[in-house]
This record gives sequence, structure tokens and C-alpha cells, in this order.
Amino acid sequence: MSNPLSWTEHFAVGHDAIDRQHRQFLEAINEIDQAIRAGSDAEQLAPLVQALRLAAEEHFRQENAVLWQIKTGTFRRRSSKALPRRAVGLMADAEFDKHTAEHAFSLAALDDIARAPLSAILDLLKSWFVDHAIRHDSHLKSIFQAMS
Repeated sequence: MSNPLSWTEHFAVGHDAIDRQHRQFLEAINEIDQAIRAGSDAEQLAPLVQALRLAAEEHFRQENAVLWQIKTGTFRRRSSKALPRRAVGLMADAEFDKHTAEHAFSLAALDDIARAPLSAILDLLKSWFVDHAIRHDSHLKSIFQAMS
């Protein structure tokens, strides 16, 4: 039997809206977990997986917009003690194209997961989320830390 995903600060990047969306991903994945445990079939899971994909699209749009704002110097900073705006902008500039490309791959991965055998969906979703929140967003976390 699988274990639900629990929030940990390892999933946080230091931006309230993005972290809130990461928590919503956990809730959606845990809802899918509950549905599987209750005996739902692939047809019954499809709307839940589709809702997760739509949430991921919105989340990626938000991440891209925030990264763009940092890159262009229009993001509101929390601290005057942070790295100079130019330095943080250069960090975001170096990350922007790669990060947005990773989002396209992540959405394609969700599409693949939706077509996976029912027995594999939950583990694949958990891996997808952890890969996104920790590996891909570690660069965002570094940028937000540099800004605080």
C-alpha cells in the first residue's frame, strides 16, 4: 500500500504562491491515491489527473512569469540586503530558457503518466512531483534565497 505525500520544506522555494501551488499538487496526488485505494478505475481517475495537469499548466505559467519578472528587474524584492538586482537578474536570465523548457517536458511527462497502467500512476505522479519541486525548482529556490 502506498503512503501519501506529506509537505516538507524541501518542496518549498520561498515564494508564497508557488509554494501554495506545490502544496495543492500534493493534495491532488493524495486525492488520486485515495481514489485508487477506493478501487477507482482509469476512467474514474481521468478527471483527477486532468485537473492536476491543468493545475500544472497554471503553476508553470506562474513560475515563468515570476522568473521573467526577476530577469527583467520588475519583481518586488523582499529585502534591501539581498544580492544586487542585477546579480539576481543574471541568475534568472541564466535559468529562464532552461526552466521554461523543463516545464514543457514536465507537461509531456504528465500526459505519459495519464496513459500509464493504473498500478503505476501513483508512483509516477509522486516521482514527477518530487522531480519538479526539488530538482527543477532548486534553481528558483536559490534565486529567492539570493533575494531575501
